[in-house]
Amino acid sequence: MKKLSTTLAVFLALFSIQVSFAQQSDFQIKEAFEAKHETLSLAIEDAQSVDTIDSLLLAIDNFQDEYNEHQEMLDYALYPESYESKIADLRSKARTAEHKLLVIENQSEKLSMLTDELNQYKSELALLTQRSDSLRLAISNSQESEENLSRLVRNYRQSVEQRDQFIFDMVDSLFITYKQLAPESIDELSKQNETGTLASGDNPLETIELILEENVETLKAEANTLNTEDYLRIYALHHKVEEVWNSIGDDLIAIYGGKNKNKWNAQIENNLKEWKASASLSMWKSLDNYLENKDVDLGAFDSNSSFFKSLDSFVSKARDQSEGEILNNTTYEDYKTFREFWSTKVLNDWNQYLVEAEVLTTNQIATIDNKVDDWEDKSKPLSTTFIILFGIAVLAVIGFIVLLVKQN
Repeated sequence: MKKLSTTLAVFLALFSIQVSFAQQSDFQIKEAFEAKHETLSLAIEDAQSVDTIDSLLLAIDNFQDEYNEHQEMLDYALYPESYESKIADLRSKARTAEHKLLVIENQSEKLSMLTDELNQYKSELALLTQRSDSLRLAISNSQESEENLSRLVRNYRQSVEQRDQFIFDMVDSLFITYKQLAPESIDELSKQNETGTLASGDNPLETIELILEENVETLKAEANTLNTEDYLRIYALHHKVEEVWNSIGDDLIAIYGGKNKNKWNAQIENNLKEWKASASLSMWKSLDNYLENKDVDLGAFDSNSSFFKSLDSFVSKARDQSEGEILNNTTYEDYKTFREFWSTKVLNDWNQYLVEAEVLTTNQIATIDNKVDDWEDKSKPLSTTFIILFGIAVLAVIGFIVLLVKQN
């Protein structure tokens, strides 16, 4: 801003002096014109507010008035440019700069509103985290009865779920609002932040870093208080945060990273990787244990693709095995066991997180669901009534044949 003030002071001083052209040669007039034109052009480039541009537009008018009487001579001296083209060039630059600054000022105001919103998120997140941490500590140090301990665990799981859902909503809001920033304004906002002219509150990079650290800490400190659904939700939450970061992270680093852009980027990327590794390991392990306890043996899996392949293979083989076993209830009991898991967990309780984390896509779920329905048709045994009626029909046919033989 000091540089700008100095430039304007010099410029205004140039135009406050009334020069007598009567004693100047054409060459001197041309040199003075070009020098003042250059001064105005530099002032436009250095302008950092719409008010400054408005003042410079008035100065351009004065500049034109001052040299109008020398237009013919300047047209000749400035060829292939002209007096009018040089004046028009200044006005064009000023209008372009004014438009850019209007965008920047609008974005700065929007950014200030986003920062206020982010501060509210940060305060709420701190309260939710503090509550979860307190409950986790209480469980760790608990000497309570089994009933009271179960209550503490239940409250802790609800607290973690509430915090995770809050983060889901927060990163959605971050994505929508920061995506509204005009792309051409990112560099300018970055410059304003580095020079201290950007109105800003808490750095959103610090909030994102806090989210990552808290979730890594939650998984590290876990002591069998979370269940499979909790791990799926945390895994889905990581996927969501990573997706949003990949979309707006570069812009946030550009605006708020200051002189530590590389450091911020490396730090957040490393924490995202650590969170993913921990969340992935916990989720797959918990899912495997859950299925084992339900007597559903899918074999080994440790990734989205291998989980789908295991599911698909398990259902396909069971469906094929059921063909031709209409009198055997074993495969139907296997079907009912799997159907309970599939309907209550995959299609209902876990569906949102499975899809959001891309553990299973909607198309994959539909594919398995169709095969499960087919499995039911092939494994469902004939009813007792049908077997009795079929037996009676067979006996009737035999009796009829015997009767015919005796008559003959």
